[in-house]
Amino acid sequence: HKIDVYVSSFKPMKHQLTGRDERSFLKMIVDQDSDRVLGLHMMGLDAPEIIQGFAMAINMGATKTDFDRTMAIHPTSAEEFVLMRTKRD
Repeated sequence: HKIDVYVSSFKPMKHQLTGRDERSFLKMIVDQDSDRVLGLHMMGLDAPEIIQGFAMAINMGATKTDFDRTMAIHPTSAEEFVLMRTKRD
């Protein structure tokens, strides 16, 4: 597979208010030919619950375009997966 890797690193909004210095890191791996999302990685607050929520979509063959067309729920950390635009070199 030739892949594109999208990444996002940010300080969750709840930590903006509390002053805690915790950050979250998200990564999406996409097949270049089919646009299919091959995997998601996340480190940060609520990562297990957020990743589990996307597992069904990935198992059903969701594409990056499908993620891009999804309405982001704001303010949540999960919204980053449907707003990812930054490709890693």
